[in-house]
Amino acid sequence: MLTPPAAFSRADLDIAIIPVGSAFRRIYWAHHHDPLGFAKSESRFSDPRRRVEANRFGVLYLGSSLKVCFLEAVLRDRRDALVDELPLDEAELMARSVAAITPKRDLRLLDLRGDGPVRMGIPSEVVRGKRQSLARKWSLAFHEHGAGIDGIIYPSRLNGEHNVAVYDRAITALASMGTAPLMKARGFVDILDDFKLAIR
Repeated sequence: MLTPPAAFSRADLDIAIIPVGSAFRRIYWAHHHDPLGFAKSESRFSDPRRRVEANRFGVLYLGSSLKVCFLEAVLRDRRDALVDELPLDEAELMARSVAAITPKRDLRLLDLRGDGPVRMGIPSEVVRGKRQSLARKWSLAFHEHGAGIDGIIYPSRLNGEHNVAVYDRAITALASMGTAPLMKARGFVDILDDFKLAIR
């Protein structure tokens, strides 16, 4: 397992500037009223340190489209090795909402797309691996780097579209531009068709 070397703290980072007004989506549990709320539970880029919650950083995830959000938050790997239609419980879908999210200022994100990871010495497993423990160790190195990045932009391992992981220190730079029930969101029916899904 290729954990971050001490020298990474002085590495030159590939930084992507995400301008004010850029459009992102987020799928979240509808019983949470704040679409920008987050928990400090384990995820790909969460803080790996065994500290009390107040002393760990949090991460909020966004996607470049409703489709990639659906893959990351709902479908995940459930279609693996499945040729036929996959039924999803209506109750599960009704329990989700989708929000349109935009930055109120430019975001400075570590760019893990394209050639960036190779240039920076970051293992491909950080973005593409199913096991996320290595990604969490690297996320700590990203978070603590002197560049003071707001988060990470990276390709989804599920369909290659862009995801954004925003560190909690930058969440105040985000704004929700509106929310809707997932099942009423524009493009939701197309997603069902694209991924051979049925509602039961």
